[in-house]
Amino acid sequence: MNQGQKVSVIIPTYNREKLVPRAIQSVLDQTWQNFELIVVDDGSTDRTEQVVSGFTDDRIRYVRLDKNSGVSHARNIGIESARCEYIAFQDSDDEWLPEKLEKQMQVMLQAPETVGMVYCRMAGDNRAGKRRVCPPQDRKADELRGNMLLPLMIQNVVGTPSMLIRRACLEQVGGFDEGLRCLEDWELVLRIAEKYELGFVEDILVRIHYSEGSVSSEYTGYIETRCYMIAKYWKVMADNNILDEVMKDLLVKARYIGHYEEAKQLLSAAFGL
Repeated sequence: MNQGQKVSVIIPTYNREKLVPRAIQSVLDQTWQNFELIVVDDGSTDRTEQVVSGFTDDRIRYVRLDKNSGVSHARNIGIESARCEYIAFQDSDDEWLPEKLEKQMQVMLQAPETVGMVYCRMAGDNRAGKRRVCPPQDRKADELRGNMLLPLMIQNVVGTPSMLIRRACLEQVGGFDEGLRCLEDWELVLRIAEKYELGFVEDILVRIHYSEGSVSSEYTGYIETRCYMIAKYWKVMADNNILDEVMKDLLVKARYIGHYEEAKQLLSAAFGL
């Protein structure tokens, strides 16, 4: 396939000197070789800079931030630094499988401009050793592409390392919300799905590794951001008869992780009760 189109790949990292080489190498090993790789060091205090400089590939650009400001800020700096029409994100503790970019670009280049993003399945073993696939493999491809706004309001199936986004799409909807403590990928995907269709590759193309310090463990931030998204989209949810389902799901999760009262208070504040 003609690889004339170039992709900007952005890896934010913070004190991951032992993990980021694996993530970088998984990008360098792609069958789609026309890319630039921007490593945004979010104020690391370890040997991250020396580790990255150990790669001699001239497609790698290293951007160091003076202080740690969070992954959303680092990704947004990467977006500002990107030079290409298409932008993809990798996490510093995860791996892309070799055909990830190529399979996504095949879909993207054949898609109309109404498709703003192409994503794929991700898989990994959680801390309990149980394998998780996202989106689950029992979800058919036809229900995971196209107009995805309502399904994504109920459940997120798009992880940041699986995203390939048109630059024009990001310019229209904006980058990551730096005020959110977690779920920033879900919130961005909802803004994209408001204005664009989504493309999907049903293969597992990202290998997820759960590591210490992963934002997925931030329970309080999860509740706060989920309540924020419900408050933002409540009318759309209500008009499409999914508001009760979404609120019930949040409260069930909040009870499970011990934040039920906090979730109730945040929802009450959001709806002025």
